[in-house]
Amino acid sequence: MRKSLSFVIPMFILVFFSLLSCSGEDGTNGLDGRDGINGNDGNDGADGLNSLITTVIEQPGANCSNGGYRIDVGLDTNDNGELDAGEVESSEYLCNADPTGFTYQTYVSLLNQTDTENPVATVVENSLGLSISWARESQGIYLGTLDRSIDIGKTVIFYSTPSSHTGVRGELVGDNQVRLELQNGINAFADNFSNLSFELREYE
Repeated sequence: MRKSLSFVIPMFILVFFSLLSCSGEDGTNGLDGRDGINGNDGNDGADGLNSLITTVIEQPGANCSNGGYRIDVGLDTNDNGELDAGEVESSEYLCNADPTGFTYQTYVSLLNQTDTENPVATVVENSLGLSISWARESQGIYLGTLDRSIDIGKTVIFYSTPSSHTGVRGELVGDNQVRLELQNGINAFADNFSNLSFELREYE
């Protein structure tokens, strides 16, 4: 029995150290991988277009039997700060009431203009007792300055379109100025016209 134990113990020690000698050392750690590339941000979107509103005089006719105002709405696609005729998307009308029974005073004239000169007025009627000085602002655009103030809330203007042009736009600018724009095509302002009738009517 002693002989057997003396043999087993040395064998156990030998196997134990053999196993220790077979276990390998830990390998070195691998290199960390590189961070992924951040995605590119998208490009900024284009600025939106401005929505504009303009008010112009509407002459008596199919839209307003007694005249009134036309309110145009649209986007400023060419970014010039003005609502051009080609940019108008919709229009609404504010019509004057039937003027029967309303009394008024009036200033009526015929306007003529040549080349780059200021318009010249031939006064036909002037119960308002005022005068208007006309100046050419730019091609086809003219500013009339009154020598006194008027009541805008009770005043309307009427004008005709000369046969040499396709359209006229007019508006009161404050209480002592009026502007006329003569067009010969879309957004094409043009000089040289004759016998454009202009009336400024102030109701009492």
